Amino acid sequence: MNNSRSTDNLRAYPDRGLTAVREMTLAFSRDAIKTFLHTVHDRLIDYAQKPSEETRGFEFLHARSQISSRHNEILRIFVREMDHYFDQFVSGELHDPASEGSGDEALALMNQDVLEEDLALSAIRTRASVDYTEPLWVLTRRMVRLVGGKSTEHRVPFSPGCFCQALQRSLADIDIELPVKLVIYKLFDRQFVRQLAELYGQCSVRLEELGVLPDLRYQIHKAESADSARYTGAQPQQRRVPQSPSLQIPTLEDVVSPAPLALPSEQLSSAEYQNQLLDSIQLLQDRLVARTPDRRPELTGQPLQYSARQLVEAAVQLQQFNQLMAADVLEAAREIKPFDIARAREQLVSQLQQITDSKEAPALGTGDARIIDLVGMLFEYILNDEQIPDCVKALLSYLHTPFLKLAFAESDFFRRPDHPARLLLNALADAGAKWVSNDGSCEFDMLEQIRKMVRSVLDHQDVDTRLMASLLMSINSFVQKVELRVKLLEKRAMEQARGEDQLYEVKQRVNREIHQRVAEKEIPSAPLLFLLQPWTDYMVLLLLRFGDASEAWRQSLELIDDMLWGLELTGAESEWRRWRQHYPWMESQIQRGFDMIGYDVNKAFKLKRSIDRIYQLREKNLQPEAAPAELRNKLVQLAERRASERTRSTDREKAVLEKLRLLEFGSWFQFRDGRREKVAWFNPDSMQFLLVDQTGKRTGMKSGQQLAQAILAGDLQIVTGKTKPLVERTMETIFKDLNLQVQSVSQKDRHVG
Repeated sequence: MNNSRSTDNLRAYPDRGLTAVREMTLAFSRDAIKTFLHTVHDRLIDYAQKPSEETRGFEFLHARSQISSRHNEILRIFVREMDHYFDQFVSGELHDPASEGSGDEALALMNQDVLEEDLALSAIRTRASVDYTEPLWVLTRRMVRLVGGKSTEHRVPFSPGCFCQALQRSLADIDIELPVKLVIYKLFDRQFVRQLAELYGQCSVRLEELGVLPDLRYQIHKAESADSARYTGAQPQQRRVPQSPSLQIPTLEDVVSPAPLALPSEQLSSAEYQNQLLDSIQLLQDRLVARTPDRRPELTGQPLQYSARQLVEAAVQLQQFNQLMAADVLEAAREIKPFDIARAREQLVSQLQQITDSKEAPALGTGDARIIDLVGMLFEYILNDEQIPDCVKALLSYLHTPFLKLAFAESDFFRRPDHPARLLLNALADAGAKWVSNDGSCEFDMLEQIRKMVRSVLDHQDVDTRLMASLLMSINSFVQKVELRVKLLEKRAMEQARGEDQLYEVKQRVNREIHQRVAEKEIPSAPLLFLLQPWTDYMVLLLLRFGDASEAWRQSLELIDDMLWGLELTGAESEWRRWRQHYPWMESQIQRGFDMIGYDVNKAFKLKRSIDRIYQLREKNLQPEAAPAELRNKLVQLAERRASERTRSTDREKAVLEKLRLLEFGSWFQFRDGRREKVAWFNPDSMQFLLVDQTGKRTGMKSGQQLAQAILAGDLQIVTGKTKPLVERTMETIFKDLNLQVQSVSQKDRHVG
């Protein structure tokens, strides 16, 4: 680089470079914002015609009118703000727009609308800073050379943050609802911010022509030392130094003959259980490393190692890289490919090598290696979790790098079961398991909600507890509304199901009462048809309306007994006299039954006449012909179907029925095509099951025998849901697999020995 020539040019033209860049930026701002406002004016009418659930069309029309009437004012404020940023830059008073109002006190005072607006602009700033890293780096250093000061790409008057802040201030006094304003910011990102590359290129070329660092080329910034590495993101907390003896360097006994470890006692408190589980996992990691030298990290006493700040910084840079990679992938949530976790460690090491001045990259410390491996295993095991649909697992896999950074920065991540990041991961997985199907279809737009959560984490450079807690509140609020709606639908379905189940039990009771009386008797066709059809319906109505203690129910049973008695008279005069006195009562009861159930008049007349003829034959001491076996079987089977009587179960079906009897409300069934239905309610006596879909809508009532047959045929399976949240059960799976790996390596070593 020709430093003397650059210095001479700077002395000769101290203000020309600043003036040129200022004029080019203001001209660009004036033209681009004018075009942008015209675009907004046209697009808002489209949104007004297709309003979302949260925004009525008139709000878009109102905003369109406001922007149209105050067009010149918005333009003037925007350009004035950009000009003011140049004045601040020259005087050294320009602050990072991203830092204004982002302190704890400021956040505490923000209402929800201001916070959402700030988050939207922050996402635009972050994406643009990543997109324009190289031109901003070059242009910033040339501008800093002009004023002889220090700056970053965030503290120059043409940074993406300055443009975002100028827009925010130009719209501050205009009456626009938040949902509409967020739409305007989205359009600003697409229409305005994406033109900045052209501005940066033109300004840089102009400064190069003026001799300001003409030979400058883009370089990745490296720290001056291992301890002063450039740092961006959450402040690392002091790391917890494990006190448990199990976390020390493995002993000779551990290496030679490691005994299998047992899971901590379930009697422990949740926090203590997690601590002991993590200690056990770390011991297993140490044992495995001790028996596989190629995986052993350098000892912690070596002269040079990565600092906590460098580890977090590397994770931040890796996250920015992943943002670019995931930007297009996450747009189509149902077709998303899982994040390549296996490459994450290699990429992290590569980033670490770029932020240190050491010619030879330091080795990872034992504790850092544990964290990297454990976070990697956590997300690899999540991808294998059978309870979560594939599309949801793929989305969650993109949280690997933010969670790795969080684990470096916050030492209690793996030890606190109530850590907001863990709760967020659990909540997203649980929502996906409940309302997203394996084929990618979902209810309540849940897949899109999960995608937004993942996108929010990736878009934030500062991934910390505060961000996770905010996102956790958002997803929990959404899920609570969904669950309330589902519960209301399920409640209505259950009320209807209880009524149907009562009808089912009544039909079975009536069918048994009649079947017990006619089973072993030879009965003519007309009385058999009468008892198994219209009289059955009449008895069902009586039992539902009056119960089995009523006089009407007792008389309905007496009529059956009397009809059968009339078919078995021996011929004695006293019996016939009694029969003739009783028969008119029977006729009145039969007619009462026909009237109550609304039986067809013509059918009733023919059936009564057929019954009369049979008893006339009996008065002549003649035996009427019994119903043919084929007709009798047909009538009996029809009555059983109407009563929903179960057929005889096989031994295999009985075994499945016993399992179904022990099911809890809320258990899930999964069909062969991937559909899931939940057992909202069932009666263990009648074995009638009410099934609802993922939205709480009733899909039907099924008998236990129908479910057992479907399960045995492979068309249906019970989803064996575990009660433990995702992270907790994944940690237990990691522990079990590490235990097996240690034992396998140990046995292999003993065999070789």
